[in-house]
Order: sequence, then structure tokens, then C-alpha cells
Amino acid sequence: MPAFSFVHAADFHLDSPFLGLSGLSEGQSQVIEELREATFRAFQSVIDLSLREQVDFLLVAGDVYDGADRSLKAQLRFRDGLRRLSEAGIRAFIVHGNHDPLDGWADAIQMPPGVHEFGSELTSVAFEKAGRAVARIHGISYPTRKISNRFGLGFRRSGDEPFQIGLFHCNAGGDTRHDPYAPRTVSELVESQLDYWALGHIHESVVLHSAEPFIGYPGNTQGRHINEPGPRGCFLVRVTAEGQLDGAPRFVATDSIRWLSGEVEITGIETIDLLLSRIADHMQELAEQAEGRSVVTRITLCGRGVLHGALTRPNACRDLLDQLHEIGAQRSPFLWIEKLVLRTRPSVDLEARRVTPDFLGDLLRLIDGIRQSPDEMAGLRHELTDLYEHARASKFLTTPSEDALRTMLDEAESRCADLLLEGDD
Repeated sequence: MPAFSFVHAADFHLDSPFLGLSGLSEGQSQVIEELREATFRAFQSVIDLSLREQVDFLLVAGDVYDGADRSLKAQLRFRDGLRRLSEAGIRAFIVHGNHDPLDGWADAIQMPPGVHEFGSELTSVAFEKAGRAVARIHGISYPTRKISNRFGLGFRRSGDEPFQIGLFHCNAGGDTRHDPYAPRTVSELVESQLDYWALGHIHESVVLHSAEPFIGYPGNTQGRHINEPGPRGCFLVRVTAEGQLDGAPRFVATDSIRWLSGEVEITGIETIDLLLSRIADHMQELAEQAEGRSVVTRITLCGRGVLHGALTRPNACRDLLDQLHEIGAQRSPFLWIEKLVLRTRPSVDLEARRVTPDFLGDLLRLIDGIRQSPDEMAGLRHELTDLYEHARASKFLTTPSEDALRTMLDEAESRCADLLLEGDD
């Protein structure tokens, strides 16, 4: 059979807004326009990749749109991108997920030839190349946002095609960070005897099973908030004439704006001018990490130093952020600081204070004793149980890991020291 190739993409979330941004004004029109266009540009990067690599088809594993009531702009831009593929003889196979179910609003827009959208029943379609059926794609779309845990059961190898694909929007492998839509275990997917599982829903690029079958998520094509940092993209997949993967699927970044986080230490800095210079240097490092893309970042100011007092004055961080916005918006590509987080502390030697015979020393020794004792740490975790397992709070809180609990203890130690030393030179 002839060799073939395809692109596996998911979670375009076209026309989705960026979350957590503030401080943008009409004076930053370039930034505003790029943010508005980010999801569309990422989608176009997927189309450009498909054309550049001359693949045979595109797989879209759900959540093309960000909501059931999809915008007309998003529908037209999606149709136009697929038209470019159709004109080049590249087919597209699409399923819809929990964000863009079949019962959502859709205008009367006709998709180009060669586009196959799966319905709410599990079906399969063969792909032919050079007059031979070389692949079979099995898929199902969400009929509505709320589906049962048994939705999508029944993916099985069928037909004579040597390479068979499952196209599905689901939570495989029990990822607790995402909603448990159509939960599946890796073993359940392996037992289907398909060769490739083209999954969507998890927004990180994740490989759950590397071969026989390959099971993976490419992640979303464009990060939209600070919890979606780093490269975002799709998989480029090649299949040999023997019906085997020609090497591992290759991740290709498609994001036009990259979310990154960073930290800047105030230790050893004595003036705001020097702090601005250090932040500017860090901004340059983030820009280099983004490989020519614009950046949205959250920068945390941390460490102990003489600037702590100046930074904790009313409106100090806001004014500093305004200055950094002016600097970042003038860059090309731009670098926008979404938030400036203040976690600095005054200059103080906690280890020296830990041995002093006063109240602060007693408190620091008590905290250190908890930190060093497994029994005390277990007791601390028990004391927090009522909060983390509270019927209302548990929806928003995740039980802290051992490392997270130690971080909380360190933070409590620093805050206690700050309060007790306030005004003490």
C-alpha cells in the first residue's frame, strides 16, 4: 500500500478569549489585536503545516469552538481553512467535543468537499489513496455537552484497512486536572485493536502509549491563560507502506502567543531602577524562550531585600506594572505581563533569629520542629482536612501534596516573621 501522512490536532477553541488579562487600553491596539486573533492564527498554522508537509488528511479531535453557541466569525474562519485543504486535495475528519456539541448553534454554512464530520453515533469511514483503502477512521461526536460515562463505547477494529484510527474526545488515563468526560483507561483503548488513538480534551501534549497502538493528546493549539504555559501545537504523523508508524508522531508548535511564568529576585537590589533593569533582562530571556512569538507572562517578585518596603507601599506594584506594560507593548513581538505577584520579604536572617531566646525564636523553632517531624506533618495535614474536604471548598481546593504542604509551612513562617518584625530595623 502507499505510505501516507496526517496531522492530528484538537481543541482549537476558536474565538476563545484570553483569561486573566487587565490593564489593556486602546493605546495597546497591537496587543489587543494579536490576542483576539491568537486562536485563529494557531488554527491557520495547523492548515499551513498540513499544506507544507503535503499530508493526506487532517484529524480534528473535538472542541473546534469554545462554546455551543459558536460565533459566526469562528465558523467562517474554520470553513475557510478547511477550504484551503480541500483545494489541495487534503481531506479532513472531525469530531465535536463537550465545548462544541452537535446540539449547539450552527449557521447554515456548507463545508468544503472532502470534509467528514462524524455524527452522534459511532461510525467509521475509509480513506483511500492511489485507489486503495489504506486507513479507516472511527469517530463519534458529542450530541450534547452532558454525556454519560459510557458514551463512545464500542470502538473496534473493522474492515480490511491496514491502519485504523480512533478519533475521540475523552479523558483517557484518569487525568484529574480535566473534567472526566467519557473516561477511559489506557488498557480499554489498547484492547480496541486500533493502531492510533487521536484524542482530544486534555490541553497538554501527552503520550499515554507509544506504540501498538499509539495513544496521545497533541494538546490545544493555543494557550489561553497562565495555566496553559509553554509550547502548544499538534502532531505530524507518518505511516509506512507496511502500515506502521514511521517513527514517533512529531509535535509541532502552532501557538502564536506563548504563556510563560518567571521569577525575579530582589535580593541584592537597592533601587527601583535596578529592579526594572533586572525585570527587563528577564523579559528578554522569556522572549528568547518563545522563539519569536509574543509572550504573555506572570512574573513573581521574590526573595528578601531592602526593596520589600517600597514594593509593599500602596499602589507600588500597580505603578511598576504600568511602567512594564509600556515597555512590553513597545517590543515586537510584544511581551505583556499579565500579573505581577509580590512574594518578597524584608531583609532578615531567619536562621540567626531561630536561635534567639525571644518569642520569634520560639515560633521559628516550633515551625522547624513541625517541618522535621513526619508525625507533626501528619498532624498538620489532619488539621487541614476539614477545610479541604468541606462540601463547598473541595470544589475549588486540591488536597496539598507533601511538597505543597512544606511550601505552605515555609510561607507561614515568612509571614509570621514579617508581622512580628514589622517596623523593626
